[in-house]
Amino acid sequence: MVGISGRTTNHDDRSFAGSLEPLTHTDRYQAEVVFDSPSCSVGTTAYPEYPLRIVEDDHCWVCLEGRIYDRDEESVERELLDVANHVLVADDDEFLADWLLETDGEFLLVAVDKDSGRLGLLNDPLGRLPAYYFHDGETFLFSRELRYLINEAPIDGFDPMGVAQCLLFGYSLGDRTLVDGANRLRPGTKLTVDPDRGAVTETSLHRFDFEEPRYADRNRSRNATELVDRFERACRQRSGYGSRDVISLSGGLDSRSVLAGYHAEGIPTIAATVSSDEFVPPSDVAIARELAAELDVEWQRYEVGPPNGSDLDRLVKTKNGQIGLLTSFILEFFRQLRAEYDAGLTYVTGDGGDKVLPDLTPARSIDDESELIDYIIEENCFLTLEQVSRITGLPAAAIRRSVRDRLEMYPETDPAATYVHFLVYERAVNFLFEGEDRNRFFFWSTTPFYSIDFFRYAMNCPDSQKARYDLYRSFLTELEPAAAALTHPDYGVPVASLRHSAAAFVDDLLSRYPRLFETVRPIVKSINGLETDSQLRPDTVDCIRTQIDQCEAVDDVFSTDELHAFLDANADHDRTSVYRLFALTSFIDDIHSSQSVLETRRDAVFG
Repeated sequence: MVGISGRTTNHDDRSFAGSLEPLTHTDRYQAEVVFDSPSCSVGTTAYPEYPLRIVEDDHCWVCLEGRIYDRDEESVERELLDVANHVLVADDDEFLADWLLETDGEFLLVAVDKDSGRLGLLNDPLGRLPAYYFHDGETFLFSRELRYLINEAPIDGFDPMGVAQCLLFGYSLGDRTLVDGANRLRPGTKLTVDPDRGAVTETSLHRFDFEEPRYADRNRSRNATELVDRFERACRQRSGYGSRDVISLSGGLDSRSVLAGYHAEGIPTIAATVSSDEFVPPSDVAIARELAAELDVEWQRYEVGPPNGSDLDRLVKTKNGQIGLLTSFILEFFRQLRAEYDAGLTYVTGDGGDKVLPDLTPARSIDDESELIDYIIEENCFLTLEQVSRITGLPAAAIRRSVRDRLEMYPETDPAATYVHFLVYERAVNFLFEGEDRNRFFFWSTTPFYSIDFFRYAMNCPDSQKARYDLYRSFLTELEPAAAALTHPDYGVPVASLRHSAAAFVDDLLSRYPRLFETVRPIVKSINGLETDSQLRPDTVDCIRTQIDQCEAVDDVFSTDELHAFLDANADHDRTSVYRLFALTSFIDDIHSSQSVLETRRDAVFG
């Protein structure tokens, strides 16, 4: 993956520069050692257009990966050294916490004290750029790519519970990863390494608490107005950094809000829509075209087919089992965008709109922690808890207890607010942000929905206003009435209409009765044109079987008998469940085999 990597000690007589080479995934990537001293080394692997900035003085060196949007270039230059110095000292956490909450950016900052050799890391309050580290009391390594730790750290193997959680939810929880000893850097965290003592100190500078919304006393109209103001500012601040701004446009509410925000600010943009018979509903493309025409924005449609083995292999090697392989078709879209424009573009998405504006609280009443855990697993699982237990060999009670242990670390006490925390800090941070990071393999990717000012305000609006899309409807109508007047593809009616409110009410009601919802959903998808030709191909199942049979390491992590039994019944499983398993078997195979199965099937078609 693109970004920063570093370590504090040399080992196995391998040069630090050599350790970066496996992370240069294309010929456009350049590996460069940007800091080297007896105490630590820092390097980058990136294409020339990727945002990296280095400043230093006689005492301090700092590298910023990513972007800070609400400062001009000179202000950023001045601030970085000041912030870095605060990172490297022990007692300035309040300053850093305030600075993070006042700074609209997506970044990982790495600082080194030239005199003492002390090393420090700092990320933004949402942890928008996934990062990992390893420390065993002697060796410290960090990287934006998990593969670097696997290659360079003395890691024994996979973390059984991390694997089980990933098979269950699609992501491991908290700071767990798939491999034993490798930790995920949590959002809003300062991490310092003292070379004299070999000590690593991790400090959480800020963690959001979603229990008591600050703006519950404000009416929906005022909250919508405040959100529009912050959203337009976030769009404006994210524009103009690259060669052009390209908005990923679908027919949904999130991307149309982004298009509306850029339009409201008069920002020149291009709207790009991916089209695929197998993966994208035709209605989505039709509404995107209509949106662009209504707002008089240049629009391009990009046709893609099913992914091949090379696409899947690329995701395995760069994201290491942490995102689903079912999304591999999007890589062809990115290649077309980069070819038509360049890698200097800023790719702007509607990611996060589904987290900050809708009501995230459970659809039914939750009375206690046990019910909440049941609900979390029921609503967020790819495979059932029992299937995961059989495949991994871990007791279902132990997996369930790992979820409880994670919830007990949250600041909220109300079950509904705790569930919101889970969706933001686990599903968004540990899963969806990984998917966004895949985009940065090609060009910088951002979204205004995670602007810290907009995020803080939106998450302090009451759930009662967010229910049934009420706040979202008010927000979009004020932002751009023309966008709100067009059809919402999920409901087949205009967003600003009374019919949309009625449809959202029925949707909310059905969500409280899962069995009825599953019965009705195919009918709704058919009526609203949301169906695609997507289906699980036999070659996909055959590839997984070959991985199981040829890679002995798969047997060390999973029960191969249970894997085969699961695949035998693949017709009874959702395709996403099979692909969740496929991502993990592919990752294990890639790590342990001299030539993985996917590497031998680069031209095979998957879907």
